[in-house]
Amino acid sequence: MSLLLPFLAVILGALLVVFGFAKSQERLKLLLAFSGAFLLATAIISLLPEVFAHSEAQVSYWILAGIVIQVLLESLSKGAEHGHIHVKGNGTLPWALFIGLSLHAFIEGLPIHEHQELLWAIVVHKLPITMLLTAALWKTATTTKTKVAVLLGFALITPLGTYLNASIGVFQPYAVYITALVVGVMLHISTTILFESADNHTFKLSKIAAILFGLGTAALVS
Repeated sequence: MSLLLPFLAVILGALLVVFGFAKSQERLKLLLAFSGAFLLATAIISLLPEVFAHSEAQVSYWILAGIVIQVLLESLSKGAEHGHIHVKGNGTLPWALFIGLSLHAFIEGLPIHEHQELLWAIVVHKLPITMLLTAALWKTATTTKTKVAVLLGFALITPLGTYLNASIGVFQPYAVYITALVVGVMLHISTTILFESADNHTFKLSKIAAILFGLGTAALVS
């Protein structure tokens, strides 16, 4: 399941774009708000207590490192992880965007096999991100075959990270630190999504409901 669900989440996200779900910016914003709240609740309720229970104080620096890494990755993705994608129509394939999102996807996939609650958080997060990536790809002048190949490659990145971490013993002594790194990534993305969910520093009732639903759902599955 830890290998299959992230892959299927990407496929579902792409299909939602094909069938027109992403045409509504309001729907996409609500889905982003839900996913951001889900990520934040999962990090705070499940992962942070476990990380600090099984490690020494140095783990805090790994959380900070995760935040810094995500900031650096956004120099490539331009903030696509929390809803910002800008691709010119009829342009070339956005390789920087793909590389940034893929590195992010690989990192978040590393500890999934040890944390079932993280699996669901990643699945929820992948839906809006894939929808944004698919919409961006479809604006380019590349062939449909290339676009599909890029999406399939993106779908395999997170399962690849999970598989490598589960199968290569060299990573096991650093399992807590890897999880802490991912927590830092999640904290940065989730808080950015939630802060940017506010239009003119105000929240619509629908977005408040989406955030509360995301927090509550994550609490139930954690």
